[in-house]
Amino acid sequence: MFSTFDLKEISKELSDLERMRVDKIYQLGNEIRIKFFGRGREDLVIKPPLAVFVTSYPKPAPKNPTWFAMLLRKHLKAMWLFKIEQYDFDRILMFSFGFYEENNPVVKFVLIVEMFRDGNILLANQDNVIVGILSREYMKDRTLAPKSVYEFPEKKKGFDLSIDEIIELSKEYEIVKGLATQLNIGGLYAEETCLLAGVDKSKIGISKEEAVKIKEALIQLENLKKDPMIIKKNEQVVDILPYDLKSYDSSEFEKVRYESLSKALDEVYGKAESEEILREEISTHQKKIQKFERMLKSQKDLFDSYIDERELYKILGDLTYEKYPIIEESIKVIEQAKKNYSLEEIKTKLAQNKLISDVDFKTGIITFNFDPPLPIELKKDVNENANLFYEKSKKMKRKIDGAKIAMDNTEAKLLSLKEEEEEFEVEKPKAIERKAREWYERFRWFTSSEGNIVLGGRDASSNEVIVKKYMEDSDIYFHADAYGAPHVIVKDGSKVTDITLNEAAIFAVSFSSLWKDGYGGGDAYWVKPDQVTKEAPSGEYLKKGAFAIKGKRNYIRSVSIKLTIGITSEGKIMCGPDVPIEKHTVKNIKIMPGKHKKESFAKRVAKILETDDIDAIVQALPPGGCDVRGK
Repeated sequence: MFSTFDLKEISKELSDLERMRVDKIYQLGNEIRIKFFGRGREDLVIKPPLAVFVTSYPKPAPKNPTWFAMLLRKHLKAMWLFKIEQYDFDRILMFSFGFYEENNPVVKFVLIVEMFRDGNILLANQDNVIVGILSREYMKDRTLAPKSVYEFPEKKKGFDLSIDEIIELSKEYEIVKGLATQLNIGGLYAEETCLLAGVDKSKIGISKEEAVKIKEALIQLENLKKDPMIIKKNEQVVDILPYDLKSYDSSEFEKVRYESLSKALDEVYGKAESEEILREEISTHQKKIQKFERMLKSQKDLFDSYIDERELYKILGDLTYEKYPIIEESIKVIEQAKKNYSLEEIKTKLAQNKLISDVDFKTGIITFNFDPPLPIELKKDVNENANLFYEKSKKMKRKIDGAKIAMDNTEAKLLSLKEEEEEFEVEKPKAIERKAREWYERFRWFTSSEGNIVLGGRDASSNEVIVKKYMEDSDIYFHADAYGAPHVIVKDGSKVTDITLNEAAIFAVSFSSLWKDGYGGGDAYWVKPDQVTKEAPSGEYLKKGAFAIKGKRNYIRSVSIKLTIGITSEGKIMCGPDVPIEKHTVKNIKIMPGKHKKESFAKRVAKILETDDIDAIVQALPPGGCDVRGK
């Protein structure tokens, strides 16, 4: 359970997120994760009532986002985080989001995190009206539900208690309970106060002298030096603290110190939980493999039995022709005997014949004592019996072909699962190292062979920003001649040669919808910045992210759709045309449109590039499926 002191320190640490923007939001159980961009990338974890921290251990996003995550995305997407603050030394953390209007920050929404009881997260607008809430609550003095005005809980006593007020506290409760509940500091810090004061925590009705000591201890507690740590006992985590407390001075406790409270929390709730998820993934994956191994064994057994049956029917057909005279004569004798003897008499006489092992007049089958035993239908002649065996052999051939296809499919699936299993790292998850980012890294980008930065939009918002904010007179504007393509800018493009122009064309076409649709190529065009306008042609409307082009377009035709993704010596992921990526990266891999989903393909790429930053790879890949491309 997060204390008021935990929130006091974590709110200071999280201030580094201020002036960053919201990228993605998703929910895992009762945990909300917000991805920020602007000065690098940061992942904030809100896990009420246990913890709030920045994590270096990303978890896979759920395939289907929850309604609450969708609500937060709808209202907070691309907003700036202006302020993080603790409310009135209470277990409430407030995140203020908004936009700049005429260069002034304007708060539009406040994300309120309550860290008491079972914890809660709610979003309120600038009028303090609740827009959405994780868990509705209806209490005697407060209603937490959409469209209701958010009211803060009743204010508790502060640390500025007088001596008389402290004495009064202990008349009704044990002093430790009075401090914990009335000052809202929780049991641990109430006990720490008693320890620092040297006052029996269970005492009711303390003296004035003891009250003075309690007052001094509260001042001491309020001014404790930050010293984040994890408390362990017998290798198990007992507590996570922002301070070194006397309560854990016993030799039975181990104190493991960290650079920040956020890093300590991440060690327990980020890293440890990632390890648990990994173990569960491995276990689930191994069960899948075992299931397909059992399936493959059954299919192989069935396949082998079909092979044996096919061979047997062929042998019986051949044997029928080989023993043609014997079989024909035997059938004639039996048919003749039916005229003079009963079936039982015939069966008795045939039992003495060593050539015949069995006769069944109900089924009309006589079995000859050959190797192998040969069942013959009495109502059919020898040729018909032989053909019957050959037909059965042909049918088994068709069953064998079907079983082989099923077996091949299972083997392919099993091979794929085993390849995926290699991607699971049994060792502890590694923290993603956060790297300082240039302004253009928030967009799609690469460095051309001639050293020019080429950048493209990711969505309507970034397309709008690229043209309005970052395109300058000395640049060149590119666009693929296709629907769903990014605006592409070549910085200082007026000075480039055809080399960079062709590279920018490949970039523009490859990051368009043509990649997702599986095309091998397309056309692109370029114009000067003064030809790009927000003025729509007469009778038309330009939606967000769209621009009109005036004048002549300079086309580059039949541009190949192909990319290379690589990692630079600084550890940055870059994706673009083959030549410049090979030039500016230390490891790279050629890619093309394919059937592999970006998330699973990114893991494969990460192994080749020897990086753990899968998120950066996903961000760099084009929209749609991918595959590895040969030379």
